[in-house]
Amino acid sequence: MSAAPGEVQRIGAGELRAFIQDAGELKKGTLLYDGGQLLNLARHENKLFCEARGSGAAPYKVTLVYSGSPAPAFKGRCTCPARTFNTAFCKHAAALLVAWARAPESFVVSDAAPPGAPGAETARKSVKKGSANAQALMKSGVEQVGTLVRELAVAGVAAIGADRIEQMEKLAEGLRENRLRRLSARTLDLAALLRGPAAGAGPAASGPQAPGARRGALPAVAYANLMADLLLTARKLEKHLAGEPLDDRHVEELVGKTWKASDRKPAEGLTLVEYAFSTRTTSDDYVIRESRFLDLETGRHFSEKQILPAFMAKRTEPKRSFAGEVLAGARATTYPGYPPLRLDFTDLGDKRPLEAGALEAVLARALPDVGAALAALQEHRKDVFAPDLVPVAVRIDTLFARGARLSAVDDKGEALHLPDDAALEERLAGSLRDARLRALLGDVGIDAALPTLWPLAAVVEGPLGLELRPVVEQGAAARSGPLEGSAWNAAAREAGASPAAIALGEVREELAEALATGLTGLGARVTDPLAERLRDLRLEKQAALLQGLPQRPEPADRLDDFIKLYQVLEMALVRLAGATHIDSASTERVPTYESVTVARPDEALPPDEVARRRAAGAMSRYVAAVHYARHYESLPASELVESIFPLWADGTATPTIARTFAPLGAEAIAAAERALTVKAGRVAKLTAVRVLQAVALHGGAASADAAAMLGRVAEHAKDAGLRALARDALDVLDALDARAAGPGGGAVRARRAARMERVQELAKTLGAAPTKEERGEALKALAELGDLSALPALRRAFYADAARGVREEAAYALAQLGDVEMVETFVRMLASRGEDEREAKIAAYALGYLGDVRGLSELLAAYAEGYKPGIVADAIRAFGPVALAPLVELIEARPEIAKRAAALDALKKMEDAAVAGCLLERVEARRGEADFPERAQLYLKLADVHPHSRREVASAVAAALAGAEGKDAQAALRAAQRALGVVKRSK
Repeated sequence: MSAAPGEVQRIGAGELRAFIQDAGELKKGTLLYDGGQLLNLARHENKLFCEARGSGAAPYKVTLVYSGSPAPAFKGRCTCPARTFNTAFCKHAAALLVAWARAPESFVVSDAAPPGAPGAETARKSVKKGSANAQALMKSGVEQVGTLVRELAVAGVAAIGADRIEQMEKLAEGLRENRLRRLSARTLDLAALLRGPAAGAGPAASGPQAPGARRGALPAVAYANLMADLLLTARKLEKHLAGEPLDDRHVEELVGKTWKASDRKPAEGLTLVEYAFSTRTTSDDYVIRESRFLDLETGRHFSEKQILPAFMAKRTEPKRSFAGEVLAGARATTYPGYPPLRLDFTDLGDKRPLEAGALEAVLARALPDVGAALAALQEHRKDVFAPDLVPVAVRIDTLFARGARLSAVDDKGEALHLPDDAALEERLAGSLRDARLRALLGDVGIDAALPTLWPLAAVVEGPLGLELRPVVEQGAAARSGPLEGSAWNAAAREAGASPAAIALGEVREELAEALATGLTGLGARVTDPLAERLRDLRLEKQAALLQGLPQRPEPADRLDDFIKLYQVLEMALVRLAGATHIDSASTERVPTYESVTVARPDEALPPDEVARRRAAGAMSRYVAAVHYARHYESLPASELVESIFPLWADGTATPTIARTFAPLGAEAIAAAERALTVKAGRVAKLTAVRVLQAVALHGGAASADAAAMLGRVAEHAKDAGLRALARDALDVLDALDARAAGPGGGAVRARRAARMERVQELAKTLGAAPTKEERGEALKALAELGDLSALPALRRAFYADAARGVREEAAYALAQLGDVEMVETFVRMLASRGEDEREAKIAAYALGYLGDVRGLSELLAAYAEGYKPGIVADAIRAFGPVALAPLVELIEARPEIAKRAAALDALKKMEDAAVAGCLLERVEARRGEADFPERAQLYLKLADVHPHSRREVASAVAAALAGAEGKDAQAALRAAQRALGVVKRSK
C-alpha cells in the first residue's frame, strides 16, 4: 500500500526482509517485539517512534524515518551503542518495524516528535549529563558482576539452571552496551562454559539441572580462571569509578575507548613484515580481521585490526593482507595497550617484496632462545590485567615430537610446549617438509600450567633460501582451551615437568574444584591436606593463608583471599614448570622433516605395521617416517631399481629413495624415466622428479642428463604438479650455479618473484573474496598456475572456507599439485563414508589423483563394499600397476566381487600387458596347490577384460593343468581352451 505524502507506508510482515537485509537483526528485533520490550509506540508525519527496554537504567530512544523516493525505504536511528556503526537497522529499530508491520493500529498519532528521539530537533543532550549517566550504568554493571561472582563462589555451580545462564548472557550484552567490554566477554565465556556439553539441546535442558548434572563435565581450571578474572576486573573498576585513574592501556583492555588521533602515539620509521593474517568472531559477536607485524627496526610486535559487529562485517569491505611484502618507512599512530600494539596507518611507506634480507632481519630481531621467551612471559604476567598471551619471535632449532604433542627446542636443548592440536600439527608438517626450521613467530602463554607457544608462522630455510610460511588458519582461533585434570598431569609428566611442578599443579586444580563446588563447603577437611602439600613445596605463607580461609564464618568473605591465593600459585607454577630440557643424544632426526626429532625407536617396524599403527592413531607421522626410512634404507639398491613399484608410489619414501638413488647416475635416470613413462599414479612420477633432482645435485657425468630430463618435464608434462616440482628443482640447480659463480642469482629470484607475486595475489582473493564464485575462480587459477608455493593457501581453503564447493575444489587442487601431506586426511574422510558420503566421494577422487599407495587400502575396502563403484574403480585405476597386485589379492580373498557388473571396470581400464603380467605371476605362484583349479577359473575371468591377457593367462592355465585329473581341474582346463579358441564356447 503506497503512502500519502508526509505519511508512513503500511507494510505486511512478509515484506520485512525487503527493508531489513540482515536476517540476524530481524530475528533479534522480532524477539524483542514478541517479548514486549517496546514502549510508547508513536507516529509523527513520516517517522515512527518508540522506547526499547535495554540492560541500562533508561530505555533506548528509537526512530524510523520513512522515505518513498526513489524507492520505499526506512532508515533507523537509535540511542543504543550500535548507532556508532551507522547501521541502517540495529535490533531495536528492527523491532520497531516489526511492530509497524504487525500492529500499526497500536501507534499513537503525535503532533510532534517525542522529546529525546534521535533525529528530532529536541534531541540535544548536554555532554556532562550523558557522561554522568554512562558512569552510573558502568557502576551498576560492575556491581552486577560482583554479585554474580559472589553467588557462584558461595553456592557453587551445581545449582545453576539454564534460566540463570540466560540471565548471564543478557547481563553480558548489557555490559558491552555500557562499555565494560572485558567483563562482557568474560561473562559470555563463563555462560558458555556453564552450558557445556552436558547442557544438551532438548527440552530437558531448558529447566534447572539436578545438582551435579553439569558438574562432571565442567573444566574446573577454566572455570576458576574466568571467576578470578571477573573478580579482579570488577575490583579494579570499582576503584576507578570511585576516582582512581586508569592507565591508558588498562582503559583499552578493560573498558575500551574511541581513541582520537590526538590521543594516540605516533610511530615513524617502521619496517614491517606481516607474519599472520586471521579472521575471528568473538563471543559477543564481533568480527575481528587482524594483520600481525614484526618491526625489523625494533623487534616490536604490532597489529592492524578491523573490528566490526557481525551484522556490519557482512557488508563492509574486508581489510587487506600485506603477506609477502615489506612496508619500509611506514608511519602510523598506535593505540594504548599491550603487545602487539594496535596501529592505524597514516602512510604505508615503500612496499617491496619479502626477500631473504628481510627474513635475515627477522631472525636477528627474534629472541635468542626459549629462556628469553619465558622471561618475556613472566614479565607480561605480572600485570593481572594483561591479555593471556604475549607475542614473540623466537629462534628454534628443532621440534621434538613426543606422543601427540610437539615441543619447540632451541639450540641449548630447552623446550617450549606447542598446543595439543591435530590441525596445527598438520599445518606445521606441511610447512616443515624438506625445510629446516629457523624461528617461530606467535603467542606464548599458559596452557593450564604448561608454558606454551601458539605458533602463527615459521621462518624456514629450504633449498631456495629463507621463507616465511604461515601455520595458522584464517578463521581459526590462536589457541585451544586449557588441559584439565588427568590430561594435564599426563601431558606435564610426558613433557618432563618436575615433580614439584606436577604436585603444585594438582594442588591448584583441587582449589579450582573447591571453587566450583562452592566456598560454603571449604572446610578444614579440604584445606588442611592441601596446606600440608604447600608446605612440602616450601610455600609457607600460601599454606597459612589457605588454612585461615575456613575460619571466616561467612563464605563470601573467603572469596578475595581465595582468588589471591589461586593467582599467586599460578605464578609459582609457571616458574616451576618453566622450560623442559630435551636430551639430543636420545633423539633421532626425521628424514622427511629435517627440523623434527623423535625419541629413538627401539625396534624397526615393516611398512604395513607402521601403516596399521598410523591408522589406529597409535603412531605420529614423524615416528612413522623414521620407520619408513629405516626400512627403505635397508633395501639393496638393486631391489630399488628393479622394483620401483610400489616403493616409488609411497609419498613417505620419496626423500629416502632420492638420497639412495642420487649416486646411481645413469641407472637412477633410467628408473626415473620408466616411472615417468609408465601409466602410473602421480606420486610415483613426483618421486621420479625428486630422484632426477638428487642425481643432478650429486654431480658427475649423469648430472647434465638429469637436468635435461627435468627441463623436458617442466616444459612438456601435462600434469601441473609435475611441472611445478620440476620447475622448483631447476630453480634449485640454477640458484646453486649462481652462488658457485659468485654474486648473482638475480634471474632465479626475478623468475620466482614474478610467480610468487601472482600466487600471493590469487591467495589473497581466495582468502578474502566475499563470494564463493570469486574464491572458486582464484582457486582454479592457482591450480592451473601449478606453483607449489600455493599449497598453504589451498590447504587453508580446504580446511576453512565457508563454501563446501570451494573446499571440494581445494581438495582436488591439492591432489593435482601432489600434496602428499594430505593423504592421511583424505583416507580418514573416505573411512568415514558412512557418516558423510559427499566428503568420502571427494576423498576417493583426491586419492585417485594423488596415487599414493597409502590411500590404496581404504579405496580397496570401499571397492569391496561396492561403495560408489564407478568412482572408486576410476581412483584405483589411476594408480596404474601399483594397484594391480593388491586388487587381484582382494578379489582372490573375496571372489564374489568378480560377479558385480562394475567390479572388473578397474582392471579393464588398466594396461593389457600389466594385467597379463600380474595374473601370470599369480598362476605361477599358485600352480600345484589343491585349490588351483578353482583359482584358475577366477584368473581366467579377470583376464577376460583384455584380448592379450586372456590369451596369455589361458595359455599358462592350460599348461599348468595339462594331464590333471578331477572334475574341477577338467572344468578349468576347458575354460582355458575356450579362451584360446581350441574348444567352442557353449551356447
